Amino acid sequence: MDNIDDPRATESSLRTLNVPIAPQARYPRNFIRQAVCELRFPTIFEIEDRKPPASFWKIMKHDFPLHDILNNVNLGPGSVVQVNAHQFRSKQGRWVAVLRPSAITLETSRYTTFDEFEEQLKIVIEAATKTIDSDFFTRVGLRYINTLPCEVNEIDGWLNDSLARPLTDNIFGDVDEHWQHTRGRTEFGGFSFQHGIGNEANPTAKRRYMLDFDLYREDVQLGEALSTIRKLHVLEFSLFSWALGDKARNYLQSEKGK
Repeated sequence: MDNIDDPRATESSLRTLNVPIAPQARYPRNFIRQAVCELRFPTIFEIEDRKPPASFWKIMKHDFPLHDILNNVNLGPGSVVQVNAHQFRSKQGRWVAVLRPSAITLETSRYTTFDEFEEQLKIVIEAATKTIDSDFFTRVGLRYINTLPCEVNEIDGWLNDSLARPLTDNIFGDVDEHWQHTRGRTEFGGFSFQHGIGNEANPTAKRRYMLDFDLYREDVQLGEALSTIRKLHVLEFSLFSWALGDKARNYLQSEKGK
């Protein structure tokens, strides 16, 4: 059995993500702009019907009573395919679940704690288990998009020195856009880490530095989905903690402006 306290505890011949496992912490504040969990499964074409699967709706309707049809247009070689998806929202719209023919996602932009996020995930996973007619998810992913409350010329101290140095040393001058994207393996699955600053659609808006973490594992048994997501969260939080500077940690720990 994998060590849940250290998801890296498996054997591998390839070098993998090697950040120290950070102790879990609850901060009064956070940087999270969006938190998303995606559960992929073998395609079910019936999900494109105008009505959601009855087994799925029966479980979701109490906590996600607001239902909408989303018409997603997919462009393929020489063709345009319109795919229906079902969106379920909580009463206040804080939690959103979207059911597509081969995936379901849970997302929120008002994140407080992982425990609260996990409670909503339990509902989504139970509904998926009753619906997808499969004993496994093809892929389970957990993504957090964070925005630091500083502009690019203020990044010194907010970010790990090894990430911030090209900007703090003024190597590139005043940049219009700065992005770094790393993909790699963990000893538990894979990861994508993007960070930087881009051009805003509104030229007068403040440009904030973004940290985007996406960790995943493939071929996950239904009964192991929740424990897998917990392990992904341990790794994500560890990478997040490594990426921060002292100013960012002080901000998270401060009650001021909570």
